[in-house]
Formats: sequence, structure tokens, C-alpha cells
Amino acid sequence: MPTDTRFLPSAGADPAVHRIRPDRCVLELTQRLLGIPVLRGRLTVRRATFTRDPEGSGLTAEIDGASFRSAFPLPSSMVTRELGEAHFTGEEITERPPVEFAGRLDFGDSSRDLVLGGDLREAGPDRVILWLRGTLPPPRRPLRTSGRFARLLVRLPIRVEFAGEFVQ
Repeated sequence: MPTDTRFLPSAGADPAVHRIRPDRCVLELTQRLLGIPVLRGRLTVRRATFTRDPEGSGLTAEIDGASFRSAFPLPSSMVTRELGEAHFTGEEITERPPVEFAGRLDFGDSSRDLVLGGDLREAGPDRVILWLRGTLPPPRRPLRTSGRFARLLVRLPIRVEFAGEFVQ
């Protein structure tokens, strides 16, 4: 048998499941008021998986809302109180090089649609680097906050940026 023979995977092969490397992952939230950042901080991603499948890829992430770290104390406490445990589940909606994932972000008793777009890079035979960003729209119903500043912040969109390395 020749040494240059390659075998293709069977048609019913399992999709490739990649898991996040927690030390190589960043999830950052930014909120601006008149161009000035009023909230900027990072969250810890506990677990995340990226599933590659010819029929459509998927991304799931479990986020620790209590891990929010920011230089702004008032908005930070509000974010940690509202987020708690957060989960993102999304399916790939484009097959072109700029990838896009449409899904839902569930936290506390709230759930919002979130579309993240960005770049997918092969970093080796079993490594994938995923960089995504998007905007989380304001909630449709008021949150449990009181106070003018908190109500103003709740009405502003939040920019979400995610970068992570996934290994098989």
C-alpha cells in the first residue's frame, strides 16, 4: 500500500468537538455613554465548546457572572447582581470566512438574542482560535434596578467581545 494514501472520514463521522483552554480565553463587556466608557470589564468563562460540523457549527459557553472585574465599582456591582450564572448557545449562520453565530444569552431570569461575528483561525491540527464580537441590545422589560444612573445604564447596549483558543 502506498504511503501517500489518505483516507477520508466516513459520511456519518462525529463532528469535531473542541474545548476551551481557560488560560487562553477573554470575554470583555464594554458600555459607552456619549463615547465615554462607563462600564468595561472581563468575565471568566468556566466551560465552552466549539463543535465543527459540515452541516453547521455550534458554540456553547458557561460564564461566571460573579467574576466580573472592572475599575467602575457601581456598575460592576449591578452587573454581578444581574448576571449570576450566564449561558450562551449559538449556531453558525454563515459559511463564509467571516463567521457569525446567532444564539441566546441566558442569565438570571432573563434571556436575550445575541449575534456574534468575527474570525475563525486554524492554529494547528487540533487547535482553533475564535474571535467574536457583537452588541447585546437593551432588555425589553426593566430590570430589578432602582436609581436614575442604573436605569440609564440598563437602556444602553453592551458590546461583547470574545477571544478563545479551543483544543480537541
